[in-house]
Amino acid sequence: MIISILSVINFGWIVAVKLSWASSLIFLLPIVFNKYGWANASRLFLIGSINLGALFISIADKFDAPLYMEEFQYFHLRAILLGCTLLPFVLFDLEEKKYWIPAVLVNLLCLLLFDPAHALFGVGYYQVGFTSPNYYFLNYICIASALILVACSYFLKFSYESIERKKEKLITSLNEANEIIQKQRELLAHENNELNLNLIAKNNQLIQTNEELIQHNNDLQQFSYTVSHNLRGPVASMIGLIDLLKPDDWEADRAAIVQYIRKSVISLDSTITDLNTIIDIRNRVTRIRQAVDLNEEIDHVIGLLQKDLHDHQVQIEREMINVSIIYSIKPMIGSILYNLVSNAIKYRSPDRNPLIQIRARQKEDMVTIEVRDNGLGLDVHRFKDKIFGLYKRFHTHTDGKGIGLFLVKLQAETLGGGVEIFSTPERGTTFVVSLRSVAPEQDEKKIQPWPDTSNGFTQSKGAV
Repeated sequence: MIISILSVINFGWIVAVKLSWASSLIFLLPIVFNKYGWANASRLFLIGSINLGALFISIADKFDAPLYMEEFQYFHLRAILLGCTLLPFVLFDLEEKKYWIPAVLVNLLCLLLFDPAHALFGVGYYQVGFTSPNYYFLNYICIASALILVACSYFLKFSYESIERKKEKLITSLNEANEIIQKQRELLAHENNELNLNLIAKNNQLIQTNEELIQHNNDLQQFSYTVSHNLRGPVASMIGLIDLLKPDDWEADRAAIVQYIRKSVISLDSTITDLNTIIDIRNRVTRIRQAVDLNEEIDHVIGLLQKDLHDHQVQIEREMINVSIIYSIKPMIGSILYNLVSNAIKYRSPDRNPLIQIRARQKEDMVTIEVRDNGLGLDVHRFKDKIFGLYKRFHTHTDGKGIGLFLVKLQAETLGGGVEIFSTPERGTTFVVSLRSVAPEQDEKKIQPWPDTSNGFTQSKGAV
């Protein structure tokens, strides 16, 4: 377009200028081809249109003003054809041989046929009256120059693409190295995370082990205290009674002394049995947990205490809230229920009919069992540090060894929970036992809140 504008200024609106304007518009068509994705057609069209357009304009230019013909009109468009020799190597890669080789051949043919084409239309150099004898030698110069440009462009393109391939290989190698580094970094991060998790797990194990050691140490201290006090009394009595077995009064007092010895030995045996029970509970924690039906366990306890329930007219009510099955150790669940119910019967109030209420509910992985009675009760604030102690008793009018509540607390803690007591003298006592229930599949149902206790409990079918 710039050349066309300059041509109008210098030559006016002649045919060659008009054709140059048309050519400049035609050269815009590759942009349209590219828009629709026709990249190869765009490049071939650009090369062909420039070469053929230059040849066509050169021939048309000779018909425009034959009287004012000048020799330079046979050279300036030929220079454009020489410049077009570079286009195939600018627009195509060397791998695209089926495109750049035909493009080079079209360019060389336009140069070779430049004079024959003009002569064909009667506007050859000598046909219009020019007489320079060396004109045709110009064709050899143009062809030689075109071949040199082709060779230089080819080797320049070859060197450029070789460097590009090396760069691509280097970039590929760097990317692969970066990927390897990234993978190693991720692996290190993963291993670091695993180490942190293992460290946390080991730390938790150490904490748990430490807690277990503290608990076992406390148990050993309790055991030592029991051995040094509870066993010492019966054994000392037995030794003293044996010392009384003198030959002089053997016959007279033999029966009484033997009876005393028997009682002392029985007391000693009972104490040892209790201690074995405590130690056995600690060992039971390794047993496999199983599905325990609370209603069945309550029925089993009622069956074991049937005579006491009947003799004292005890009424039992139960209520299960969102729970009937607990995943735990069955013998311990039965022992907890038995000790709490038998305790409620033992310490009943003589002023009213005994009533025992059992209620259970589940929240997430914890099950709460509440056993409430209307018995004698006790002063929790006064005895709070001794209630769950071993061989601790707070009512002396009934038989008992003071081991039941200790076992309840020990078993509840062994099962991952605990026990609380709420009591008022002469009004009753409530024990709340929390136990961890580890089920194969957690129930995702919404846990309902505790109902209003003022409405009482629902009496079960097996109530006495």
